[in-house]
Amino acid sequence: MLVACVFAVASGVAQTTAPVTQLNPTSFMAAWHTIARYPDKREKSCVSDEQTLYALGDKPNTFQLVTSCRLKLDNWDGWNQAGRLDPGGSGRMRLTWFWFIRSDYWVIATAPDYSWALVGTPNHKSLWVLAKADTLAAGVLDGIKSQAAAQGFDPGKLVLIKQLDASTVGTAP
Repeated sequence: MLVACVFAVASGVAQTTAPVTQLNPTSFMAAWHTIARYPDKREKSCVSDEQTLYALGDKPNTFQLVTSCRLKLDNWDGWNQAGRLDPGGSGRMRLTWFWFIRSDYWVIATAPDYSWALVGTPNHKSLWVLAKADTLAAGVLDGIKSQAAAQGFDPGKLVLIKQLDASTVGTAP
């Protein structure tokens, strides 16, 4: 335990991630473009136009998540997940694949107008930069990367995602 604490102090990297204290579900539940993300097994075949749609569910504090992306040869892939929002209103979310596989995802930062969001896992293994527009200004993206670094994420691991066809956001593959 002491070694871990010494390493955390010596590296200068925050070892904890905190979700936003108040998430506005109405503003967050929307169609998002993936601007950048950590490499992920599920998304490794995606070559561009990765988009995610968050929609409120029919029960309190639930939502549906639909992700789609363009593959090679102009094919598309898509997948669905069910989720639960934190009843306390923070940015904590829990996604479910099938009925028994669950993962925690947290909204760790948003623009005041919800034009972008930073979503990651508490264990620092996954990170997504999402935006409602298909691009972000370089200065905005640099600021988001700084916020990710302040929460212990390595912004150098982010992979930029090409957005070629903005007309498809929120549509089924």
